[in-house]
Amino acid sequence: MSGWPDTLVCLSGGIDSIVLVECMRAAGRFGGAVHFVYQHPAQSYERRAVMAVRRRLHLKGETAPILDVDLPLRAAALASGVGRSGPRVVAARNLVMLSMAANIAASMGLSRVAIGATLADADGYADCRPDYLDSVSKLVAPFGVEVVAPLSSLTRERVRRCAVRFGVPQDEPWGCYEPADGLPCGSCDSCQQ
Repeated sequence: MSGWPDTLVCLSGGIDSIVLVECMRAAGRFGGAVHFVYQHPAQSYERRAVMAVRRRLHLKGETAPILDVDLPLRAAALASGVGRSGPRVVAARNLVMLSMAANIAASMGLSRVAIGATLADADGYADCRPDYLDSVSKLVAPFGVEVVAPLSSLTRERVRRCAVRFGVPQDEPWGCYEPADGLPCGSCDSCQQ
């Protein structure tokens, strides 16, 4: 460990955000995580993944908090039909989440909010692109917080290799936007990556 706990991680329960938690822990920068709860088809599966992360980290002696925060987002775009390929875009989702995370980080005395946006995310999601995240970071900077995306140059395959290196159980992350009968749909953008 080389840093100090200064980072709040946005934890969705997907492999990217779980790897990001482990990266921040390895660097000594993990100050906690926040999981945003809002109505969408995969919410119960994401929450289950976050609970598994919470249990695993607790067993490792991690004391930094993992918070659940309810958001009144309208996520109708995520329920676009099982089997339909392509991204599921929820207007301003990351803007809302990063703003809330910046508020939480500042209240906890943390100076960074980390999001698990990857190279693959930048193609279909404008709010995962470096220029967008830089703009949000400038908006929250007056409050002593910056937004970082340490995985933004990584492919999904590289993120998977990091998960193995960190010992993340393969069944822990959830990565489907529109599960059917408790199983990943296999067609959405997240499943295809």
